[in-house]
This record gives sequence, C-alpha cells and structure tokens, in this order.
Amino acid sequence: MRNVKLALVALSLTALLAACGGGDEGVVVEEKDPSPSGQEASITVLAADDADLNGIYSTDDINLNNVTKVNPIGGDPETCRFKFDGPEQAGSDRIMGGDIRYIPGTENLHSAFIAINGVEFELQGTTGVRVDRANDEVDFTAAVLTSTQGSGDEITLTGSIPMRPDRPEGC
Repeated sequence: MRNVKLALVALSLTALLAACGGGDEGVVVEEKDPSPSGQEASITVLAADDADLNGIYSTDDINLNNVTKVNPIGGDPETCRFKFDGPEQAGSDRIMGGDIRYIPGTENLHSAFIAINGVEFELQGTTGVRVDRANDEVDFTAAVLTSTQGSGDEITLTGSIPMRPDRPEGC
C-alpha cells in the first residue's frame, strides 16, 4: 500500500510539473540541432591575433537552430538564444559556428560565443552588437571577441548572423 501511495504522489507531481511547463521557457529547454535555413550569411573576421583566421566567412544556406527563451534560476538574466554553423572562410576549410544569447524585448546582446575550427571566442555585453529582431538578424560592427582558452587572443567581427523568424514572445 505504501508503494502505491508513493507512486501516486510521484505521478501527481509529474503531472503538475508538466502542466506548469510548456513552450521553450524554463530551465529545461528543447533545443534542436542547427539545420539548413535557406538564409545567406556573411561575416568578416579582422585584426585576429592568429592572422590565418582573418577573412570573409560566408554561406548561401546557414545552419540555424530554433531560438529558445531560457529563464535560469539564480543570478543570470532571462535570455533568448540560438546556435548557428556553416559559414566557411573563403579559400580555406575553416568553418565558423556559434551560440548567441540576447535579452528579450531589447536590442541588447547578453553574450556571444563564436568558434572557428574549434577555437572559441566570447563577447559579453552589447559593444559592437545590435540584435535586430525586426529583420531577424544579429548585427556585428567591429565587435571584439576574446579567446575563451585564456590566451588573450582576439578577433574582430563585422557582418550579420540571421536567426529564424518563429521565435518565442520577446525574442
């Protein structure tokens, strides 16, 4: 009898939590892998400490995942976020990918992580970046990103990364 009561309590709690969920908000987010979007993208890397990373990265069909809204527990603010990959450096086999996070209802970037062939760079804040929700893109204008590997290396980005138009409210 005790096991039946525990099972009923667990089942009730599960049903209650499921009813409170919904959408792409909360701590647990259903995030899809980036897939072809049919959208073009072009972004230029300048002033890289590793000069091999400089150049134009572009694609006729950028891979994007769904934009999700995440409201974590704790001090981090609620963000809208998405991932991309696919822009290739002209004349090489270097591929760019990234994870972009911005504040809902604003033009403000929270953070961006950009990787080129596994070397990751990060930007915190809004300097050199504008989230253009009306045009479904994130615009970089001489935005300086710093290596996450602790080397102090930097890259400067100029260009736009599109995002999918079907986004949660505020994103």
